[in-house]
Amino acid sequence: MLELSQFNQFMLDYLDPEIKLVEDVGRHILSAGGKRLRPLLMMEVCRMLGGDVERVVPLAVGIEYIHMASLLHDDVVDGAHTRRGRPSANVLFGNQAVVLGGDYFYAKALWLYANYGNLQAVEMVSRAVMHMSQSQLLELLSLGKLISEEEYFRIIDGKTGALFGASMGVGALMAESPLAEEFYQMGLKVGRAFQLIDDALDYSSSEERLGKPVGNDLRDGKCTYPLLSVLDHLDKQWVLERFGKGNTEELRERVVLLGGVENTKKRAEEEIAPVLEFVGKFENSQALLQLIKGIVNRDH
Repeated sequence: MLELSQFNQFMLDYLDPEIKLVEDVGRHILSAGGKRLRPLLMMEVCRMLGGDVERVVPLAVGIEYIHMASLLHDDVVDGAHTRRGRPSANVLFGNQAVVLGGDYFYAKALWLYANYGNLQAVEMVSRAVMHMSQSQLLELLSLGKLISEEEYFRIIDGKTGALFGASMGVGALMAESPLAEEFYQMGLKVGRAFQLIDDALDYSSSEERLGKPVGNDLRDGKCTYPLLSVLDHLDKQWVLERFGKGNTEELRERVVLLGGVENTKKRAEEEIAPVLEFVGKFENSQALLQLIKGIVNRDH
């Protein structure tokens, strides 16, 4: 299996822009690090199913480019100031350059899939990106509203789950497995669990650990699972008076006190359980199982 440092070098090598500003934006977000969970999942699924991992590396790079493009665009939409403990790209390079840099990441990912993948892989990844963009719009429309659990999962299934689904699905496709769609569905659940833990950490972690301010979701008016899970124990008018406003610390403390963080972690474990059962039936699944478990058992 590739070392993370080797994979990061592949990401720099494949980027290969003609304009230095695109390279500067790319190097900034690439050098910020990251877990590289999506490409790791793709490569591990391919390896477990007996596929040629070297063949899937360009596609794993492509899936991470898509993720990075979404982060660049997110920072512009959210007006972010930090990303992974450093100034975000939009602060350093401006919104216009970052949006166009994100577009380049998307285009390069498409190029990689056209040259190293197959039509099914292109379809699967295109489907994921369509779900991502629509769900991010849904999230934008939901700001400041106390949405339902169904609406919340619809948002995160597209915003986060779809790309995890494509990661595992393409890994299976490139191993020529007939179970690619099943792996896509399992990846959706992994993405759900990942986002649930992210949402819990926004209530319970620290800025030093996360690399970005905590409590952002409440300040931005995002109704996520920790709040949803305890909403019946709160006065909704009291919540709305604080929700999406500058000072949300009292609301955050109340959600934590009522068990919102524990509820969210429990739901993440429930989402991941059928994935562990499914993957555990395959030979040589230990590395993939460990990777998936780590998605739930993390503190940043």
